Amino acid sequence: MPQSTHPSPTSFLLDEENRQLTLTWTDEHESVHSWEALRWACPCAWCSGEGGQPGMLQSKQSLSVEETTLIDVQPVGRYGLECDECLKKSRKGL
Repeated sequence: MPQSTHPSPTSFLLDEENRQLTLTWTDEHESVHSWEALRWACPCAWCSGEGGQPGMLQSKQSLSVEETTLIDVQPVGRYGLECDECLKKSRKGL
């Protein structure tokens, strides 16, 4: 199997003071993402919808601080991350 030439994350840091997630990549690049931008871009079924059913983001004009606070993220696959709130909702089947 050929080695991937695409960068993948090597570490992530939740910056609570600035409400940002910092990712470090195999090519030594760092990317910084606001917690609010991450929530708006979340592809999970709870946030974005699934099977013709709308997600909670589709009815929102703005998000509260609570809806954009990240407490924990977990690696998923080779490059994905899943936030604590989405993980809880998916385990409950919501």
